[in-house]
Amino acid sequence: MKYSIEQARDIASKLVRVRSVELIGRGNHSEAFCLNDEMIMKLPKHRKASDCLKTEIQVLRGLEQKEPLGIPNVLFSGTFSAGREEFAYFVSKRLKGKKLSKAEFIELDKETLFQNAEIIAKFLYRLHNEKDIFPIRRKDLALLHGDFSLNHILFNDENAVCGILDFADCRVGKPKSDFIYLLDDEDDEEFGSSFGEMVLGMYESYEASDKRA
Repeated sequence: MKYSIEQARDIASKLVRVRSVELIGRGNHSEAFCLNDEMIMKLPKHRKASDCLKTEIQVLRGLEQKEPLGIPNVLFSGTFSAGREEFAYFVSKRLKGKKLSKAEFIELDKETLFQNAEIIAKFLYRLHNEKDIFPIRRKDLALLHGDFSLNHILFNDENAVCGILDFADCRVGKPKSDFIYLLDDEDDEEFGSSFGEMVLGMYESYEASDKRA
């Protein structure tokens, strides 16, 4: 399913007063529209994507008061009819920040790369130790971001990580699954494995420190 600007405006108008609508992202699961230059609306392209958006809403609301990094905050959520089905969607505040390509990222100075590795390691460690959003009964499982890639990170003007996007693939699984893209050295759109190994080393040091405590 693809959405026209008119369809997006129609859906958004049920929740907010719409002055402008712009398509800013189109993936396999959802489409993202900017509303009034200050809000983002995510619309699912099929039933599975709608279910993922429901999970994303639950996770974002659960993390809202706990996560110091910028994450999409759910301002409004609802459902709309498409044929005989009801699909979920939500509107969040547009986060400030920019994206970096792999070429731009790997050119950052060592101090900034180290700072970013520390920010990411702490974010993943906090997320993986979050126990209140979903019931997690096995010690070897954790709440995952599920799609932790360079494309889902925002940076401030000093090129430090300031925001994390797209929690639609959140699920319960093995913590190291969130390091797949971080440790991928062949994908031209990812961080590069040397940076990923730095993040993993910091993450494991937090684990070891907690076990000693």
